[in-house]
Amino acid sequence: MVTVESRNIEQAQREATATQLPDPATVKGRILEFALWLRKQGRNEETCKTRAYLIRRLINLGANPWNPESVKEVLAKQKTWSNGYKMIILYAYESFLKMEGLTWERPAYKQDQCFPFIPTEAELVQLIAVCSHRIGTFLQGLKDTGADPGELAALRWIDINKENRTISIQPVKGHKPRILSVSREFMDRLERIPKTSEKVFSYENIQQKFGRQRRRAAYKLENPRLQKISFTTFRHWKATMEYHRTKDILYVQKLLGHRRIDNTLKYIDLETALYGATDEQFTVRVATNVQEASGLAEAGFEYITGEYADGGKIFRKRK
Repeated sequence: MVTVESRNIEQAQREATATQLPDPATVKGRILEFALWLRKQGRNEETCKTRAYLIRRLINLGANPWNPESVKEVLAKQKTWSNGYKMIILYAYESFLKMEGLTWERPAYKQDQCFPFIPTEAELVQLIAVCSHRIGTFLQGLKDTGADPGELAALRWIDINKENRTISIQPVKGHKPRILSVSREFMDRLERIPKTSEKVFSYENIQQKFGRQRRRAAYKLENPRLQKISFTTFRHWKATMEYHRTKDILYVQKLLGHRRIDNTLKYIDLETALYGATDEQFTVRVATNVQEASGLAEAGFEYITGEYADGGKIFRKRK
C-alpha cells in the first residue's frame, strides 16, 4: 500500500510539472544538477556545458523539458534550424530525460544530406573583424586550425607555445590530439586577452553572444551570407581549402584529427563541387632513400603519401 501510494504521489508530481513549468529557481537548480549528472556519466566539461545550454535554450523558447510534447512543438516551430542542429538538441534533451527517469517518442528528424556552406575567405575575415575582440579571436583560431569548436573552447593558456606559434589541441568526439600552427594575428590577439582563468575562452558566453554579433555584421556589411556562418563552418572551410591546396586527403585527416578516413572523404567531393574537376598536370618522381627524398623536397616537390612494395615514395610538383 505504501509503495502504491508513493508511486501515485510521484505520478501526480510528474503530471503537475508536465503542464506547468516550475519556478525559475527550481529550473535553474535542475539544470545545474543536469550538468553535474553528465559529469558523473563521464562526459567532458564542454559537453556538459553545451547540453545544459541547449536545455536552457529550449526553455527560453517556451518548452517545458518535463513535457516532451512541448519540446516537440518548440522544435517544430524552428523553421531556420537545420535537421542536424535539431538532432544535436535531441541528444541533449534525451540525456535530460534519462536523468529525470522520463521517456518519449523521438521525432523523426534525419541528418540533412547536403554539402555544408562554404563562404569565401574574405567573408570569414569580415566576420572576424566585426565581432568583439574575444569572439573574433575565437573565430580566428577556428580559421587558422580547422579545430572542432569544442576543442578550441577547451584551449588552456598552458597549451599555447608562443615561440613556435603552435597550440596543443585536446581532442573531443573521439578525435586525435594534435599540435597545430596558428597565425601571428591569432597570437597577437591572444596577447590582448586578460588571463583571468585557466582557459582562454568561455564557450557558453561566446555561444550566447555570437548570434547577435553575426546578425549585426550581416546587416552592417549588407551580406546575408554571413548569417549562414557557424563555428563549424570554419572547420569545413579549412578542410576544403587544405585539400584544394594539397590534394592530400590523409594530410587533411591528420589536420582535423579524424580517426577514420571515411569522415574526411567528403571534402574531396566538396572541393570538386566548389572548384570543378581540374586537369592539373604534375611531374612525378619516386624517392627510394632519404637523400633522394631530401633532394626532391629542396626542388619543390611535395610528398604525396604511401609507401610501395619496393620501398619507393612518390613526390609530385605541378608543371
